[in-house]
Amino acid sequence: MDIYLAYRKEIVDALKVIWKYMRLNEPIVPCDLIIGCGCANKMIPVRCAELYKTGYAPKILFAGGKGKITSKEFSKSEAEIFKDIALDMGVSERDIILETKSTNTGDNFRFALDIIKERKMDVKKILIVHNPMNERRTLSSAKAILKDKEVHITSPITTFDEYIANLELSEDKIIDKISVIVGDIQRLIIYPMVGFQVNVDVPDDVIASYQLLKKLGFDKYIITKDGIDAMIEKHGLKPGQQKIYFC
Repeated sequence: MDIYLAYRKEIVDALKVIWKYMRLNEPIVPCDLIIGCGCANKMIPVRCAELYKTGYAPKILFAGGKGKITSKEFSKSEAEIFKDIALDMGVSERDIILETKSTNTGDNFRFALDIIKERKMDVKKILIVHNPMNERRTLSSAKAILKDKEVHITSPITTFDEYIANLELSEDKIIDKISVIVGDIQRLIIYPMVGFQVNVDVPDDVIASYQLLKKLGFDKYIITKDGIDAMIEKHGLKPGQQKIYFC
């Protein structure tokens, strides 16, 4: 928190650059299934419930076990917490599906796809709900994993100022949460190498914001050079991809 207070303006300015890049503001279209990606943000199931009740999809699949932050905060899986919130908002229990094993966004989609296949669900179009700061990376992951599906993404309705105000309510978590965002930028660049995500262009101002935040110490979730080597050794480079050390 001391780092944040000392460099608040620079940090907020950098986060605003990333916010504008990561939030896609896609138009919402009717789909066959809503996937609510698990995390600490309890507004995600609220948004899923609103979309369900408005008729954008007949089923909600909440995906998530316990992740980096929620393993410390939640007494049960992210999906179960999200289900409780959706039920309180009037979503029918028969229209809620749970995936409780995943601990990252990629596995949200891999395990969700397993459920879709096991249940022989007729799902061609999927509406994903995640945090505003996760939209671009989440959609990139979905396109890499849900290859035969048409995927769209949205997030809880909020402004950047509201996002910062909410971030600053969590003094003990603020470094962790900013570090997750910094890690997401790195993953946008290195994950396509091994097929975890599709390639996206990352503008220079976003790279500069990433470098500033990393320099200030928000580097908890950065994958090191050795980690990148291990990832490539395990999964292999995908055709047309080159090794990139972006740390």
